[in-house]
Amino acid sequence: MRFLFTCVPGHGHLHPMVPLARALEAAGHDVAFATANRFCQRVARVGFTAFPAGLGRGEVMAAALRAPGAAPLEPDDGWRFGAHMFAAVAAPAKVPDLVALIRRWRPDLVVHDVTDFAGPVAAASTHTPWAAHSLGPIFPLELSRSAGRLVAPLWAEWNVEPGPLGGMFRHLYLDICPPSLQHADIDQIGEVGRPLRPVPFDAGAGEALPTWVDGLPPRPTIYVTLGTVDNHAPGVIEAVVEGLRDDDLNLVVTVGPDRHPAELGCQPANVHVERYIPQSLLLPRCDAVVTHGGSGTVLAALAHGLPLLVLPQGANQYRNADRCVAVGAAIRLLPAEVAPESVRREVAALLDGPAWRDAARRLAREIALMPGPEQGVVLVEDLARRGAA
Repeated sequence: MRFLFTCVPGHGHLHPMVPLARALEAAGHDVAFATANRFCQRVARVGFTAFPAGLGRGEVMAAALRAPGAAPLEPDDGWRFGAHMFAAVAAPAKVPDLVALIRRWRPDLVVHDVTDFAGPVAAASTHTPWAAHSLGPIFPLELSRSAGRLVAPLWAEWNVEPGPLGGMFRHLYLDICPPSLQHADIDQIGEVGRPLRPVPFDAGAGEALPTWVDGLPPRPTIYVTLGTVDNHAPGVIEAVVEGLRDDDLNLVVTVGPDRHPAELGCQPANVHVERYIPQSLLLPRCDAVVTHGGSGTVLAALAHGLPLLVLPQGANQYRNADRCVAVGAAIRLLPAEVAPESVRREVAALLDGPAWRDAARRLAREIALMPGPEQGVVLVEDLARRGAA
């Protein structure tokens, strides 16, 4: 069979889908991805054929910001803007490319990330079954309803019926969020929601740990990341480094591929700053994680039983932070609370108090018991066969 994965051009959208894509290849199927042209390089680096489709992240963001009333937004009010960006801007631009690709490559099933609203439209218009792949905790259904309204004219343009919630939960929703971290909205989507273990992945071809990692002294190691999108948040990484660099810690900081480590200035020997490190390879050596709360980093850290200090910057990060705090695996600092002193205090609490570590380890055990990618193969194979019938 052939399986076409389609995702928004971003590491946090591609990487969660890779374990299932690799499992499908291991089962003998053909797999390819469709995403923005510039992001195809990343897809190729993780080992898959990539077809260009749709706009790049910068183009989508710029177009979304031009919409009346799009900005300014409060930091935790990213849902409305995200719905507009993904459903009203990105999807209409991507559907024609995606439809042409499906007709040419003829996949048996389309697997789309849950923010790629072009996937269901293109699949339905070509009579191809589709499945949604989650990125973490389910997005609020109020967001899906809003996005469904925004994408409805696109469905009408292509003469297809969206179904409830913009087609996101029509056939199969592969849910990679552990139940304890999941939101109650998951109960409203019915039997299409099926659990799938989040397998940490972020190491493409040639990406490995820096050689200095093997020489880290035997003391607590803290990993600091704001991901690849929110890493420009003014002063946040700087405050974390200032708060922790003088403690007896190994501090490993990634500033993202579009920033330079030199921006943080000269640092003591216990502070290591890189653009990018495959965190799936680094986390087994860590004791705690300081993060913006992106789903990929949160799930990867919890899969390794690591407590979190979450510094949410926007979108689903506030909701992720709240869920992690609710299960006892994290401490949260809101933007106005982030300062060197508060970061130092809360990281010390994570390291000294066993409660957060114990809660994170409970989540790790829960994640380990979830069905693996091989079960995902069974689910999408079955849907593809039923769609063909």
